[in-house]
Amino acid sequence: MANYDVLCFLEYYADRSSVLSGSNRNPTNQWQNFYIDPQQLGAADSAAQGDYLYLAFDIDGFGSVDAASIGDLSVEAAATAELVDITETALAADNLVIASLYVQDAGSNAFDPSSAQLVSRYIGSLEKASITETSVSWTVNPAINKLNPQVPTRKITESMVDKANKRYV
Repeated sequence: MANYDVLCFLEYYADRSSVLSGSNRNPTNQWQNFYIDPQQLGAADSAAQGDYLYLAFDIDGFGSVDAASIGDLSVEAAATAELVDITETALAADNLVIASLYVQDAGSNAFDPSSAQLVSRYIGSLEKASITETSVSWTVNPAINKLNPQVPTRKITESMVDKANKRYV
């Protein structure tokens, strides 16, 4: 059985205009939680530009398929001055968070686009946050626009998605 490294790349956008204009994504901040040295997604995601700086963070809520990614994503990181400032302004803004989860062959000393595989990509808005003396916690919701949500009013479950898929088979 092969061993794999699990890597997460987190992009934060203070507004959505930098995402919608052009083919390249220009995040306000971008981080990764595995390598101390800055990393680039490169050939694995040509729309993602720039260096992803190291930030020790935990993330929970990824789904293994798109339909399972309807719930909230939880992000917890150290309460650095930068993250506290971002969090305080983000709750009143129309922000966007993109979190990409990759696996790659174990033992590399950098992100390797030739062995890395995208497992899940989560796109949402910062919905809730809490700040303590030591940590910052974000709840990211998959609503397209948190100021004017465009998500279904009824909770979608995996069984509903399965039923919809069977109709088209």
